[in-house]
Amino acid sequence: MRSTFDELAKELAELKALVASITPVNSALAGHHDSLVRTYLTIRRRFDYAAFVVALYASFEKYVENLVASYARLVASHSQYAALPNRLTRKHITKSAEILAHSRPGEGRYEGVSEIDLVKNLFDCLSGTTPYSLNDVAIKAHDANLQYSEIGGLFSAVGIEQICDRARKADAMLKWFRESQGLTKPPQAGVPVATLQQRIEDLVERRNQVAHRGGSPEDLLGVDDMPDRVKFIEAFAHSLFVMTVTAYLCGKYVEPGAAIRLELREGPIKAGKVVVVDKPQQRLYVTQPIFGLIAGTGVRWGRIIDLKVNDASVSIVEENADVATVGVRIDFKCPKGVKLFVLESEDEVVWSPTTVTAHA
Repeated sequence: MRSTFDELAKELAELKALVASITPVNSALAGHHDSLVRTYLTIRRRFDYAAFVVALYASFEKYVENLVASYARLVASHSQYAALPNRLTRKHITKSAEILAHSRPGEGRYEGVSEIDLVKNLFDCLSGTTPYSLNDVAIKAHDANLQYSEIGGLFSAVGIEQICDRARKADAMLKWFRESQGLTKPPQAGVPVATLQQRIEDLVERRNQVAHRGGSPEDLLGVDDMPDRVKFIEAFAHSLFVMTVTAYLCGKYVEPGAAIRLELREGPIKAGKVVVVDKPQQRLYVTQPIFGLIAGTGVRWGRIIDLKVNDASVSIVEENADVATVGVRIDFKCPKGVKLFVLESEDEVVWSPTTVTAHA
């Protein structure tokens, strides 16, 4: 899942570079000695806009589809097919059959997908074979553009309910809304549903206008409006990712008891990044992956960056250490009421081996 988010971040960075280049490129062309080049400026704006809108929606759509599919694969990797959510197996069976009956595997959006693979995967799933593979194209399938309800339906089918409603209360969305509205602090209830719906609908409608009418839409975005659209998608996509990670960490570690909960004695203090915990039930060490469940916000995660025993920094605290409490400094901010958990080793699905900062 982390790679899916990283790929989107790279594509949005390229889109930001495109937007940043529009004004200086136009300025350079305006002074060109060739009148044909100068004439090109009158149509360039339309096609810059068309490229921007199509690319932004395409990146977002691909991201959502891949995030849903990767989450489904992770759930399937540690569950029998019969134990998967009913909505997931029903969609998997139905859409696999529809693709086989009415589409052309190996062509268009199904390039690289063969009928044999679709049938084999479906047979393995239904016959109880292990390991088995889901048909990603069936999990990703949706019948309409990614409006608010369509996004919710895609995630609901893999067992993550009301993701859009939960995402509007996530840190990234609240930060975007506060900055875009010039507020000193975000609303406690989260970004208004109407705002989120309108923003998504606006992108979908603009994309459809470009697709159906070419480069001549009626309401073009100016170069000053484009960065805000990118920031919104960036924040919304990040929030969807956080909610998906929340479901993953809870399902794989918290609910089966595979993560060790730290019992807080004091804190969070010092900007929310320090807690004092009871003697741990397992070894703690600097750089250890840690995550916090926060009611309404989802999960924040990162690493332990310092441990203190009797006011002295140490790199490791063994589970049999003769200590009553341990001071733990982490690299993300926690509010009161957080539930902190540590893992014995990093999970590369969420934690990057090359960075120690939290995605929150």
